[in-house]
Amino acid sequence: MTIERRKPKSVSQLLEHPAVQGGVAPFVVALVVALALGRTRFAWLAIVAGWATSYALANGISFSPLTASRKILLLGLLAPAVGFVADTWFARSRPVALALAVVAGIAAPWVFLSVLSQQEGGGAWVSALGVLAFAAAMVYAVVSLRDDPVRTGAAAVGLGVGIGVAAVLSASIGFLLSGIAVAASAGALLLYWVVTSRPIAPGLLGTLTIGLLIALFAEGALMLAQMPWFALAASLLVPLAVRLPVNESASTFARAFVLSLYALAASLVPIAAAWFAARGSVS
Repeated sequence: MTIERRKPKSVSQLLEHPAVQGGVAPFVVALVVALALGRTRFAWLAIVAGWATSYALANGISFSPLTASRKILLLGLLAPAVGFVADTWFARSRPVALALAVVAGIAAPWVFLSVLSQQEGGGAWVSALGVLAFAAAMVYAVVSLRDDPVRTGAAAVGLGVGIGVAAVLSASIGFLLSGIAVAASAGALLLYWVVTSRPIAPGLLGTLTIGLLIALFAEGALMLAQMPWFALAASLLVPLAVRLPVNESASTFARAFVLSLYALAASLVPIAAAWFAARGSVS
């Protein structure tokens, strides 16, 4: 009787594992960025760095041809720069959040133009307006948290988990990885600030990036997979949930823990919506 020895997995094989692509790698990269830039608002680049790492491992980095997923990559990489400019020049302007939400809303139909163009009659216009409205609403909801780093981080965790799990229930592995990557990256930031007790407000640099990415992931699962529209609407509960009361004098750990519970509880609503829709389609 011979005993077969399992060959150790190579690094390339490990990097191909979904758990590594969606969770471990984004968390590690985001934590490194947080350690390097944690005393500045640029620490919030950890979100896009973690997600871009996940995207690169799963798909590689390329912009030709400019598919819907590559348009999301392009906008995701541009969002921090736009947020930085807005922070520098317009941070004290009250209408800035609304303006950024409108711009994000207008960009969303462009991302899914190839899908919208296949719809007939007025259906394409209805879908385009729905995509625009949801993206604008999500971005505005997240951007409105820009002065509170712990609430923003908790919202990113809840949104990433909610949209990611709802996406896989809607037959989209790609947007599962993307959503969980954002959640893992935000978790790394929260962990860093729990240890240091010196969280930095995300400003528009951080919140625009989170809101836009989450909106496009959700819409991608809607347009390219089978996520129901009401799951998208339900995801807006997450940035509302983190506005619930919490002891502001408590430690960073206590605030992060409670607010994350709020966010994760709210994320169960879009997950449940996607689950019931999937069950209905099967039956």
